[in-house]
Amino acid sequence: MGILNSIRNLVENGLYYLTEHAIFEADNDDIAIYDIESVLLKGHIRRIWPREKKYEIIGVSRNKSIGVVCRVTETQKVRIITVYIDRPR
Repeated sequence: MGILNSIRNLVENGLYYLTEHAIFEADNDDIAIYDIESVLLKGHIRRIWPREKKYEIIGVSRNKSIGVVCRVTETQKVRIITVYIDRPR
């Protein structure tokens, strides 16, 4: 099973949590938990940090392009590090 499928499986089973930073950023950008779940379940990996085992997942929810940076912990939970509105660079 690939990492994206592993992340999706964990999210489907409620095995994820947001850091304080992710909660702050979600509130700042009007991103709901539904949006975060939707991106993790339907989005794609845009960037990988192999050493830290972090993944940037991009998707669309409520007509907004959203980015989620996360990693899978040793206890098999998805740690959501930050979330943001993905704007063109």
